[in-house]
Amino acid sequence: MRHFQFVIFLYEFIRCSVVFLEYEENKMSLYNHNKTTISTIVSLPILGLLTLLQILVHLPSFTLLLLLLFCPGVQAAATESPFPDISFDVFNTFVQSTFSSKISLTTVLMLLFTITENTDLLNLHTRQQNPQFSYEHKRESSPWMNSLARAIQRQISERKLKTLFKKKELPEDLIGEESKEAMSAKLNSFATLLGLNPFGSDGKFIQKLAPVSNNNIQPILVLCPTSYECMDIQCQPRSLLLWTRQQQIPEVTLIKGTKIFKKVSVLTGHCPKCKAIYCVDHETFGPSNARKRAYLNDAYYLKIGQSTYVDRVFSKAVLNGIYSFHASTAAYAEFWTNSFGKSHTVKLPRRQIWQTFIQESIRTVSSVLNITFETNDNLAIAELTNKAYSVLGENGGIRLSNGHACLECTQDYKATANYVPQNNDPAALLGVDENRIVPALATENAEHLNVPDETITAIPPVKKAPVKMVVMDGIVMGPVHCAANNCTADLLNARGEAFCAAHVTQFANQCRVVNCSNRKVQGTQACPQHQSDWSQHRQARTKSTLAGVRRMLNHPSENLPWNQSNERDIQPHDEEVAEVQRKNYFSPARFYCVETICAPCGVVIAQKF
Repeated sequence: MRHFQFVIFLYEFIRCSVVFLEYEENKMSLYNHNKTTISTIVSLPILGLLTLLQILVHLPSFTLLLLLLFCPGVQAAATESPFPDISFDVFNTFVQSTFSSKISLTTVLMLLFTITENTDLLNLHTRQQNPQFSYEHKRESSPWMNSLARAIQRQISERKLKTLFKKKELPEDLIGEESKEAMSAKLNSFATLLGLNPFGSDGKFIQKLAPVSNNNIQPILVLCPTSYECMDIQCQPRSLLLWTRQQQIPEVTLIKGTKIFKKVSVLTGHCPKCKAIYCVDHETFGPSNARKRAYLNDAYYLKIGQSTYVDRVFSKAVLNGIYSFHASTAAYAEFWTNSFGKSHTVKLPRRQIWQTFIQESIRTVSSVLNITFETNDNLAIAELTNKAYSVLGENGGIRLSNGHACLECTQDYKATANYVPQNNDPAALLGVDENRIVPALATENAEHLNVPDETITAIPPVKKAPVKMVVMDGIVMGPVHCAANNCTADLLNARGEAFCAAHVTQFANQCRVVNCSNRKVQGTQACPQHQSDWSQHRQARTKSTLAGVRRMLNHPSENLPWNQSNERDIQPHDEEVAEVQRKNYFSPARFYCVETICAPCGVVIAQKF
């Protein structure tokens, strides 16, 4: 409160000072229009200095902000160094003189990348090799390099380990101390050959080693069909010809895991006999006026945009991420772009994430069903989604949940309950039904409800059999559909549209207010007469209103005086939805809930919209 009062005082002081200065300037201008008074020039810097001192005294936190403001920015240095670029002749000579002649290419490459990927260890190792003070001792074989040699000993086979030594150098114990010291010396020579030494030949420090970049040794990728011959039996497996002309080979962006490759060529094959086209992720076949498309389950890469391909690692990450985090496609697109795309100036839009989700879902379900999904060629994404659900959806059943069993939902059969109540409550063991106490049974045979203990023990044992329990209920999630009366079709798009494709065409430029046939104003959904209704609708649904003001001012379940009172009846869960008279078609309608069959542990077995 003290700081707040000081800020108010400071504001009034500055305002009065400015008014005084303006008065002095106007008064002096009556005497000389072409001169600026010395008092005015001197007063402004003094006033600013006094104001700054007052702020620093009364607001200590502002001092830190001011100091940070004047601190010079730090420019980040390069975080990676280029890959060692030595001639192959020098490299080959070193390998032949250091290792066995039987050493394999895989072993040599393993050693090469082991050196380049452990630059921090090389910094520590070479520092011990080059003492900078009199009390330090020079060590050719440091514990750091010995630890790397020991890790190699433990992780490669004995056959490969032998090839690291020449015949006359081969130690008796390949994993002993002698072998470790010899291998440490070889690794040190290898690092020196690659130029990975932060110290010069005179022992003086030059520069700390940075992580080695692999950009210069990235492979040149070309995407091709997975089939190498025509799969049609009548073609007597013919070899595939290149369909793409050399001058027209497209170059695309490929996302492989978290790596991004640009200018990747994409090739397409074809069979000259059956006219089938073999692409990277699908095949097309059939007559020219009725072409069919087969989605390949074993495709390595998927096309998700005009010039964007992804591998199956990326597509599975999208599928699992959206399911596990309940994320929208827009949220996942923003996450990926901020995490991986910005450094390569690559931005994935929401629609490409949705395309990836659908493509991977089709192939995942098709693989489980052991079928190849086929549709008409060149379907729009909405039509493809509907077709995939009708073919692979199994009428709402979830195949992956078939046969589910766990301790929460599957138990051994019991002839009697663990607890038999000694009362006349016919509703349940706990005597509660729908949050209401059920009255005791008042009949002539009420006393027969209690089962004596001797009757329970007299029941013959029954062979155990698993008993499963499922719960059929509705999830109130409110999926949207067309706003038109008696229409439950999908929306034309989910970016503000309220009608399906048919009703968008029907209403065209008509005002979206019920029973209004006037033409709507361009850029809005209402005619001039109903612009106030449209403005009120837009204002109530802006991000600042929904996510900002309401969240900032209201706590959960808090009813403040300035809140609008929206009186509405709570829909009973198992009763028919009451008919709502709409005043306009500005927003889509909603289903009340989705009916599901779930196991008690939460696994969804089937669903129905």
